[in-house]
Amino acid sequence: MHGSLRQRSVGSWELRVFVGFDPDSGRRVNRSVTVRGSRDDAERELARVVSDENASRTVGGRSPVVELLEAWFAASAPGWSPTTVRQTRSVMDCYLIPAYRDVIVSEVSTSMIDATYAKLRRCGGAGGRSLALGTIARIHVVLRSAFAQAVRWGWVWDNPVERTHKIVVVPAEIDPPTPGELRSLLDHVECRDRQLYVFLVLAAVTGARRAQLLGLRWNNINMGHGRLSFRAGWVEGPDGPTLTATKSKRAHVVDVDPDAFAVLVEHAVTVAGTAARDGFVFSDDHGATAWKPSRVTHAFLRHRRAASLRQFRLHDLRHFMATRMLDAGIPVVTVARRLDHRRPSTTFDPVRTRHPRPRRRCIGHTVAHPPNRLTVVSLAQLASGQTTLSPPTRSSRRLAGAATDGLFGHIWTSRLRLWPVSVVAYDDWCGLGG
Repeated sequence: MHGSLRQRSVGSWELRVFVGFDPDSGRRVNRSVTVRGSRDDAERELARVVSDENASRTVGGRSPVVELLEAWFAASAPGWSPTTVRQTRSVMDCYLIPAYRDVIVSEVSTSMIDATYAKLRRCGGAGGRSLALGTIARIHVVLRSAFAQAVRWGWVWDNPVERTHKIVVVPAEIDPPTPGELRSLLDHVECRDRQLYVFLVLAAVTGARRAQLLGLRWNNINMGHGRLSFRAGWVEGPDGPTLTATKSKRAHVVDVDPDAFAVLVEHAVTVAGTAARDGFVFSDDHGATAWKPSRVTHAFLRHRRAASLRQFRLHDLRHFMATRMLDAGIPVVTVARRLDHRRPSTTFDPVRTRHPRPRRRCIGHTVAHPPNRLTVVSLAQLASGQTTLSPPTRSSRRLAGAATDGLFGHIWTSRLRLWPVSVVAYDDWCGLGG
């Protein structure tokens, strides 16, 4: 590393030393020092500054990659969710630390990283099996983040992971179970594992994530209104299951249709007297702790195989709810709200092949006519002009939202203006009625 100096005025010198590139803009970054005295004084100070910069680079650059990974993990992990901590630790222990155990940071090159990815892709799995491309992408994210931290700390000049061969992961097409397949699974589970049956019913009709359902407590259920409030998630952390915030970091309220809620009430009656009010709904020790996440997944897979059903995941029950609502013509914004997605694109992008564009038709509408009174109007009635529609008042709109879960669709009035109304008939879009 070299520096430069220039005289600013009599007895004043500016020293400039190149210290690297800005990680965000990519521009050169120089350290500037002003020295007062003779030119000899300025040159001695320049030599000292250059030596200090070279020494700091050498200390970090000569450190093992394992030390960099551990230092980056220790600095970053406190701000992560327990699931991210566990998954990142697993990537480091299973793949990165074995691959770079004897390599120092300054010796890592882009070609070396590409060779590591190729080897892992070919035989990096258990028993020498190949790794999925998605796993390679997760390894890449961890390694890139660690070396980006090394750049910020001044250990290396640039990030060699940024120039590796681009990893393109094609997402798997979403193929949730059909209503018939879900009904077969529920019939099989109902007589064998009643608690799991309740779990699967709620997963299918609410679209809640596994962690949200496992984190559900009895005091989060409004028995009078058939409403569930998901306020926390029960996830697998680095030291075992732990309670944490939901994925969206906010409470999420969902109304449940009467049939599904009756299943939950029956379960509540079964555990009455043994579970505390703040106990977990799905528990084997009277609500003290929730099921392990892996316990639910393994039980689901076991029953799915026993029912001779094709392959689909527990998470596909969430996709089942979303696709059935979209098939019924419910607006994607409404579906996104029920799934607790911040953006409708998060809901629609994975199912774009099934739904080329959001469909605006609805199977039925709840209309306030007159105010504070709810009427179900079909499309046939709207088309034939048998029903006169009027804009709902604020109070009737609140009533409609409270009565039908706030699933807002749209209707046309005689003046061709859109008014928000609420969609009903859960059994129609779930396909589980009767």
